[in-house]
Amino acid sequence: MSEEVTNEEVTEETVEETPVEETAVEETTNTQSTASFVDSMLEQIEDDDVKGAGFWKSLEGKDATEVGKYIKELQSFAGKKGDIPKSDASQEEWDSFYTKLGRPESVDAYDFTIGDDFAKMVGEDSVPFFEKAVEGFKEQMFGLGASAEKAEEVVNWYLGQVAQELEESEAAFKEAEEEMDKELRGQWGDGYDGMMNGIEAMLKANGLPEENLAFALESGLFKDPALAVTLGNIAARFQDDPEIGHHQTNTMAGVRDQLAETDMEVLEYVKKGVKVPPHIAQRRIDLMNKLGENL
Repeated sequence: MSEEVTNEEVTEETVEETPVEETAVEETTNTQSTASFVDSMLEQIEDDDVKGAGFWKSLEGKDATEVGKYIKELQSFAGKKGDIPKSDASQEEWDSFYTKLGRPESVDAYDFTIGDDFAKMVGEDSVPFFEKAVEGFKEQMFGLGASAEKAEEVVNWYLGQVAQELEESEAAFKEAEEEMDKELRGQWGDGYDGMMNGIEAMLKANGLPEENLAFALESGLFKDPALAVTLGNIAARFQDDPEIGHHQTNTMAGVRDQLAETDMEVLEYVKKGVKVPPHIAQRRIDLMNKLGENL
């Protein structure tokens, strides 16, 4: 009996594998490594107080290199801290320590001064006060061991605060003066200039020095309605006075008289070589404009 032998062909199927981009795998691996580096460190720490320290929060997401740099900086800081003199240290020890921190050798190295803009803002008379204040700051900052940069930073902050307060005060004063001026013009109408000139003439005729009058005008004192109206009523009683009365009129003759008197004042200042006060110069301009309107 013969046996039939059947040979079955075995077909091998080749399965093609889709290649995975190595770059993507590497990025994923790096991301996981970066995100888990600090966590892996924390897992190895048994002390709960150390694990709960706040600085771990700032290390989240940093890799080993960044953590290493952080530790290096801490060591550097610890080294500097170890140099801090003790409470009973000598002045020489403190000076040596401050020098390491960047303090200059002397106060003279703090070469910053008051700027021109600030000097203009506070006025020439106030500059010496602030110059003295800045010198005082220099002494204090040197005693505290500040570097030139830090000392200047503190002084600039101080001067900036002063400038801001001056600007705010000036704005508030100007707004208040405009409101008072508006109220007076509402009461006196076209007679406003005559009333103000009459008040000035009355005060001068009765002994008020020119510098005090100038201060009162520039400071806005006469713009206070309560005071201005009171002085205006008093000045009105001198309408027959040749030195005061013509200021109370609105006639062309009155305006010419006022302008002539003002021109004489200006001439006196010119002869002396002294700058004409702003309020007198402005009064002359106002009178000339008023005279021109009626020509």
